[in-house]
Amino acid sequence: MKNTKGDKTHSFHSGAVMSTVGNGPKLVIGFEMYKPGQDPSSKDEGELNVGKRLISSIMKRHKNLIDVVVYDALACNSVWINHCRNLDIDTIVRAKNNNNRSLRFVKKKTNKSVAVDIWEDEKGFKKVEIYESTFTMDNVEQPLRFVKFAMKHKDKRRSQIMIVTTCMDMTLKTLFKIIRARWDIENSIFNNLKNECGLEHCFVHGGRAIEAVLYLIFIASNILQLFLLRRLRKHIKTQREMVRLLLKGLYQLKYKVELVLSSA
Repeated sequence: MKNTKGDKTHSFHSGAVMSTVGNGPKLVIGFEMYKPGQDPSSKDEGELNVGKRLISSIMKRHKNLIDVVVYDALACNSVWINHCRNLDIDTIVRAKNNNNRSLRFVKKKTNKSVAVDIWEDEKGFKKVEIYESTFTMDNVEQPLRFVKFAMKHKDKRRSQIMIVTTCMDMTLKTLFKIIRARWDIENSIFNNLKNECGLEHCFVHGGRAIEAVLYLIFIASNILQLFLLRRLRKHIKTQREMVRLLLKGLYQLKYKVELVLSSA
């Protein structure tokens, strides 16, 4: 890919990464590179194309691995929703400012409705009010679910999260946990890969070579995540300290074979 700023043209490699979300280890389960000439350089259309290829390839290799995929507001459109429906998986996407006529309509409708549920003293919040509607998005045949979570923080600040989902029967509590967990991986996975795993530096050039290096980086990241969960439990450690403890554990395996199968 190329990006021109002023008189200088910068060449770079770019890709999309998919990981698990939730309370467990944040594992990278797949990635897909941008293809120059095939994927537009613009963030919206280019990233969406790469994301579609990524989820398709993962579903092809691991058919029963994924039930629900969560994405940010970039994917709040008929293209992504129909793609997930064709793959027989559900999707949850953030809804922000959008030019989609049907989405603007359901926002107004939901804002005028009565809260379907109110949670008092929800973890991290003083109160959460939930508003919900069902609607049909332009160019999507099946009905969709629009949910707005209006949060009042303990310091009296207010914020909201709006989502569109194909999960018609999923509980509101589960939807809330999933969409909040989506933001957690920005720090726990994406920023960590960029800042701690050297993704800002291009070690090699050439499609296959780059993919090989990325596989090694992601495997190492997954091992660290699993090591943190199984060995260190919830103790807060820096990544450098985790690497030191991991190397120590590998060294001990030479002398204590029973540690290979032990999860203590």
